[in-house]
Amino acid sequence: MVMKRTTRLIAIGSILALAASCSSYRPRSVDVQKGEYYEDAEYAKLSKKDKEAYCRALATELEGLQGRSKKSEAEVAQNKEKIKSLTKDLREAEKNYAAYTAEIDELSRQLQALSQLPKTWKIRPGDCLWRLASYEEIYQDPLKWPRIWRSNQELIEDPNWVIAGWEVKIPRDYPYAYKVNRDEWLGKIAGYWEIYGDYRKWPVIFEANRDKIKDPDLIFPNEELVIPRQDTLQ
Repeated sequence: MVMKRTTRLIAIGSILALAASCSSYRPRSVDVQKGEYYEDAEYAKLSKKDKEAYCRALATELEGLQGRSKKSEAEVAQNKEKIKSLTKDLREAEKNYAAYTAEIDELSRQLQALSQLPKTWKIRPGDCLWRLASYEEIYQDPLKWPRIWRSNQELIEDPNWVIAGWEVKIPRDYPYAYKVNRDEWLGKIAGYWEIYGDYRKWPVIFEANRDKIKDPDLIFPNEELVIPRQDTLQ
């Protein structure tokens, strides 16, 4: 009886041992694409099939990472070229800005100085239009006296004769309009220094006043002509 029981226990133990040896290791589930990997101890327990599948997943992920790395390198190279080009443009823009700022400052200074110059002048004993135009605070050029006369013809009939005490206008701007006087024609008007300073530019005045000038050789006193300037030309 004892012998039979012993034999039975040995048989049961053998079956349990065999069953234990037949049971397979079940690894935890990992997703390589999500950055999940097996520890060394876990990998060692994998079956050959699971190891092969895991290695294939690693190889696929590595290939994808290498592809994305090359693409990123190409994008970095392109961005470097763009940055280089933009930096060059920025430097050029800074130079232009500095130049424009200096130009604006100079124009502002000139405008400030111009605003302080007299817009009228009371004729003094000994003055004549020639001398008046030569004064530093007027035009600093005696040859510019005709503009004073043209702007004061209602007061000054004869430019060679002015009277002390008269108050005359001193025009400062470049006119955008001009009233025709006697014995004037388009070429003569274009030649005035305050107009264009070049008689050959009379067609510019003619084209801008075609609504009132039918014949460029025929204009009349008191006609108001448009004088195009660079800032008004299209």
